[in-house]
Amino acid sequence: MIFSVSNKGGRGLRPGVFPILGMLCFPLAGWAGAIGTEIKLPARDAVVLSVKETAAATAASAVLPVALRSPDRLAKELRGLIDLSRTTGSPRPLGLAVGLLNQLPQDRWTPDVYLMRATIHQRLHRFDQAEADLARVLKAQPDNRQAWLTRYSIAMVRNDLVAAELACNKLAQPRPGLLSASCTQELASLGAQPRQAYDLLRQRLDVSGSAGAIERDYALITLAEMASRLGLPEADGYWQRGLLQAPDDLYRRARYADWLLAQGRPAEVLVITDGFNEIDTLAVLRAIALTRLDDPQQPGLVSELDERFREARWRGENLHHWEYARFLLDVKGDADAALEMALANWETQRAHPDRELLIRAAARAGKSPNFAVELRDGESTL
Repeated sequence: MIFSVSNKGGRGLRPGVFPILGMLCFPLAGWAGAIGTEIKLPARDAVVLSVKETAAATAASAVLPVALRSPDRLAKELRGLIDLSRTTGSPRPLGLAVGLLNQLPQDRWTPDVYLMRATIHQRLHRFDQAEADLARVLKAQPDNRQAWLTRYSIAMVRNDLVAAELACNKLAQPRPGLLSASCTQELASLGAQPRQAYDLLRQRLDVSGSAGAIERDYALITLAEMASRLGLPEADGYWQRGLLQAPDDLYRRARYADWLLAQGRPAEVLVITDGFNEIDTLAVLRAIALTRLDDPQQPGLVSELDERFREARWRGENLHHWEYARFLLDVKGDADAALEMALANWETQRAHPDRELLIRAAARAGKSPNFAVELRDGESTL
């Protein structure tokens, strides 16, 4: 069963790759045994929390004494912290989640707990570790649809279309539904007939009245992504509908803002990013809009972002390559530094927005039109 389909893609908030599994709220099927140990996450030395995050931390740590904490209760608390990270755009609740994981011996962990840790890894861009935990879950529960959906999302972020197709096929079992139709046509749209794939999914959504609200929403955002990639004007309507349905979803807000920038509509970007300066992705997109409009608010936000990125580098955080590359390219005008960051981002994230950013940065840095990235395994892509 699926409990979550919120961030189509693997990486938390940041334009490009679909909502990281949000909360579908169906319980995981059956298996209650534990699956073993191994794979440890480093503890965080210190976490600075907002008021909301501090309240969540207090509630999570006070729910049960350590000795009485059960795997089911732990998984529920982890879901809450993951959802808090998704809705606030902050990785800090994930640090709290790691602390909770450390309170329960791994020999008591169930597939549900491993699935939560896989989602934490996913949001922190630790995709290999996420895959390792998903493998544990699927070994114990081969039909766990949530695990297959998470694996699909990660594969799409990494542009591993073979793995994505395998996961999508699993989502079609025992019978196809709107969720599997969404991933099937999304994959087809990367092939020879992208418009046909888009039309097929659009038609499927139009007649899917019996599908659940979450699956319909997933299909809607998939169509928004496909329309954006194909340069279709219908993307506007899909992003607007998606944002109206979930105004607190930071991912779709950022994707819509990025689409508006691509259409030369920076004034509208200021409207939908107003009040979201604490979210790095949205703050960067707002700074780009302010730059294009020559707005007097631009220097203040740029100075704030400069400081944030400086602090992130000092802490050794590597979650902001895409955002920093956009900032360098479209606000600072430093194409060479932007290309360096875009290449670093490409090491782990290879979805359409990552490719577009890399191509733009390379062109602005004076690279040839045939510029290609030589990957570690010798693959040449773009």
